[in-house]
Amino acid sequence: MQRPERLEDQVLFLLGTLVHRELRDPDLGFVTLTAVRLSGDRGVARVYFTVLPAAGVAQADQDARTLKALQRATGFLRTELGKRLHMKRAPELRFFQDAIVGEGNKLESLFTELEKERQARPAEPEEDGA
Repeated sequence: MQRPERLEDQVLFLLGTLVHRELRDPDLGFVTLTAVRLSGDRGVARVYFTVLPAAGVAQADQDARTLKALQRATGFLRTELGKRLHMKRAPELRFFQDAIVGEGNKLESLFTELEKERQARPAEPEEDGA
């Protein structure tokens, strides 16, 4: 039996390949699978994803459409995963929006705003201590 981390990496790689090469759902958008976490008994795989919205589509709308498309493809993905990894029982796939990227973007915008405020503030005169 493989170590859980190695199996998670293999599942992530195979699912990413299957999503990009085999799925033909227009609702998917530009999806990236970011992580897979297996339960202790390896019966459930939590699959995290991010998606870039298409032009003129709101991020929340694209996220919902992508999640539904991935859920529709769960049976196919699970079957192919079991075949390619030679598993007797492939894990149940559950998809979740990865919030890490959004949080990182929020932090980056806060840092940018702070830097702008710092540059807009007049320079404080240096005190001569001599």
